[in-house]
Amino acid sequence: MEAMMALNARLLGLLGLALAVLSVGVWLVVSRDPINSSIVRPVSFFAAPVAEGGRLFSALMESRVQAGRSSEATFIIDEMITPVVAGRVLAMTDAELAFVELDSVGGDVQSSIDIARRLRSAGSHTHVASGGKCFSACTVIYQGGVERTAGEDALFLLHYAVQVSDDPNHARVGSVWGTVTLIEAMIDLGADVSIYDQMPGFGDWLLSSRQAVDLGLVQRVVSGPVVAERVFTQKAGA
Repeated sequence: MEAMMALNARLLGLLGLALAVLSVGVWLVVSRDPINSSIVRPVSFFAAPVAEGGRLFSALMESRVQAGRSSEATFIIDEMITPVVAGRVLAMTDAELAFVELDSVGGDVQSSIDIARRLRSAGSHTHVASGGKCFSACTVIYQGGVERTAGEDALFLLHYAVQVSDDPNHARVGSVWGTVTLIEAMIDLGADVSIYDQMPGFGDWLLSSRQAVDLGLVQRVVSGPVVAERVFTQKAGA
């Protein structure tokens, strides 16, 4: 019964986003200017997540101080998430990814999902220190940890994915589909399906570490040094 209820909630969330896509699509058809060439298309990519208006996001960027680093960290991601960063992570050993500390504003959606899956397969411990941040696509990387901890003053931020494009209509449709991809990956990694109902439409959703616990994102809030309790999986024949 619980599984059926969870599935229904997930389907309702997808339906809501599908309706958003349909609405944007109709608006796109009505408002689109004539296309002069079928060869020239807008160049687009998922970039740094800045919600419409961007005031909360920008204010956080200006006011946040440098987070303290954990001595237990075996790897730190404190930059924009790009395919280059993902390639670097995918080439690392399980031991190097034992304890991954995050302090990132996010970045490329697919690269973040690839990193998250790598961390899950490595049995990684992910952590955001007090004063640290894990925004937008960074949250799916954090969700990839088998063990997930955060400091008391850590901040998490979720919002619709942002697609940069020369065509604003194309950017809005891409934003919706990028968000579906991001949320589905987070749910597959253990986030509560209620994230669909709570995600604000094209707005910032700021969470404290304790609020993130209720969402199934953070497992444990810590106030002192963190001890990595890495999960080892014995492989057949190893």
